[in-house]
Amino acid sequence: MTLGSEEQSFLEVAVAAIPRITEIIAAFPAEYRSGALETAERRYMEAARDFGCTEVAARTRVSEVMHNLHTQVERRGIGQQNLEALLGKLTPSG
Repeated sequence: MTLGSEEQSFLEVAVAAIPRITEIIAAFPAEYRSGALETAERRYMEAARDFGCTEVAARTRVSEVMHNLHTQVERRGIGQQNLEALLGKLTPSG
């Protein structure tokens, strides 16, 4: 399937933003991440529309981007938990 220029432009910008958005969301306490991901999805939908994507194209592309974002946030969260556990083991308790 060939992407329209609007979809291609949106995807380039959206994918480029994933590392920074992942960093921001992963820094939230775990109980707030789902809300942050919902906000990110709404903002991506707004951006896709602003780029001129049709509603169907916007939903499809945002779904793809969000899948990637969820995966990255989960990986980063697990890495953060592992680091915190290691720090807990290395730090003498008071």
